[in-house]
Amino acid sequence: MSAQELRVSKQTLIQTKTALDTSFEQAVEKDFVLPDYCPDVFRILKCRVCPHVTSQSINGDKLTVDTEAEIKVMYLSENSSRISLLEHKLSFTKTLDLGSCTAPIITASAALDYVNCRVVNQRRVDIRGAFTVKVKVEGESRMGFVTAAEGAGIQLRKAPAVYPAERLTASKRITVIEELELGGAKPPIGAVLRTDCRIEPGEQRVIQGKLITKGEAMIDLLYTPTEQSEEMACTMRFGLPFSQIIDIEGIDESFTVTADITAAGCEVIPRADEGSRLECELVLLISCTAVKYESCEAVTDAYSTLYDYSAQQSGFTLSGMPRAVCAEFSSGGALKYQDGELGSVACACCDCGNVTLREQDGRSIISGSLTLSAVCRNTQGGAVYLENEVPFEFPADCRFAGDINIQVKSCGYQLSDSSTVEIKTELTVTGTACDGEGIAPLGEITVDTDKPVDKNPAYAMKLCYVEAGQELWELAKRCRTGIEAIIEENELPGGRTESSGLLLIPLIS
Repeated sequence: MSAQELRVSKQTLIQTKTALDTSFEQAVEKDFVLPDYCPDVFRILKCRVCPHVTSQSINGDKLTVDTEAEIKVMYLSENSSRISLLEHKLSFTKTLDLGSCTAPIITASAALDYVNCRVVNQRRVDIRGAFTVKVKVEGESRMGFVTAAEGAGIQLRKAPAVYPAERLTASKRITVIEELELGGAKPPIGAVLRTDCRIEPGEQRVIQGKLITKGEAMIDLLYTPTEQSEEMACTMRFGLPFSQIIDIEGIDESFTVTADITAAGCEVIPRADEGSRLECELVLLISCTAVKYESCEAVTDAYSTLYDYSAQQSGFTLSGMPRAVCAEFSSGGALKYQDGELGSVACACCDCGNVTLREQDGRSIISGSLTLSAVCRNTQGGAVYLENEVPFEFPADCRFAGDINIQVKSCGYQLSDSSTVEIKTELTVTGTACDGEGIAPLGEITVDTDKPVDKNPAYAMKLCYVEAGQELWELAKRCRTGIEAIIEENELPGGRTESSGLLLIPLIS
């Protein structure tokens, strides 16, 4: 190879490419006519609409998202303190244009915008509301970056880097059906007022071509007992373990695996013949991404001592290997009863919504709102439903990369005075984080051999005044000479000047 030839070496990485990032609103409308076995409506305690994504699929250039809205109306009949329930499910399907996408991973979530509940008469309730579905589809693209170059007087600046060399994806929808039993001290179930499901990921193990993922679904139940019980409402928690084998062709132990598991539906139905036994049907959506990371030295800057040159940035940053992060924090607030005094609290619940993420001083600040609620009994024995929305903010110890997931781990309460319920909730946030700032590699290096650097052959050395701590790379680049020559000529220990003064700059070819 002659001195005029430039030979460039590259590596190829797999880069995540957003193919679709959108949202749409879905209206919820239901005209309830009470069945004959339901008592008349006197006062609405709470109308709760819980939307969730039940499935998602891609067919050609179309994405189909199926959602479901579970409606539950808690109400009181006249001269009764017993909570009655109306419930119904509405299903929806939305098709979106996707376009071309390689190895897509779909992330979809649904959140309630608003709900209005109006009593038309004692036997009819009208519900109007809406929820928003956020959809994100990420595919992959292959990008090249420079790792080495030689010839044509090229000088390189390098940094160690870790990059994603291969990416595999898989998704699965599973249904777990289990029979549950109430504890011996719990009264039999009359109606299920609320079901919350939190996924605790467990062990993940890779064998040739397969991923074994385990976990446990923590199911919190709020229910009204049968008429034989004097209790207004009761709670119960169940742990439902699950294990699943997912085929991922080409996977082995060299891959780093992320399994995103969400509950697409959790229905608990009391057995008709026995109120202490329940049947639980849990639907899980499992989305897996397996990435193989490689190490190299990436070129972050370059110049030629002989010719005009062009060094083009790749347009992306190598941030290293992400690590899984799980952090816990607490929040809470107060619920005030304005119409008298409270006698007891049956349960307290918490819903998380409107989460935002921002960076500050190299770490992520998570903020959002919590909807706190409690089912209580006043001193006259009547049922009371309290609710309040409070803000929260959590400064994480890391900088999250991508989306995060927040789940309510537990919710405790106490009566701080005769009309105030203090609620404290524990939350978990999970996601991935990358340490450090990352590096920006070059995508292309070219030289123009028809345009040599204009150098005066009468001079072999320059004198240059430098400040203490000045970077030698920038000095060598400006003078179009080699950094090693400057270090050797001035007997410097490293890549920066130790003190102010004059340096000898050899003008090498």
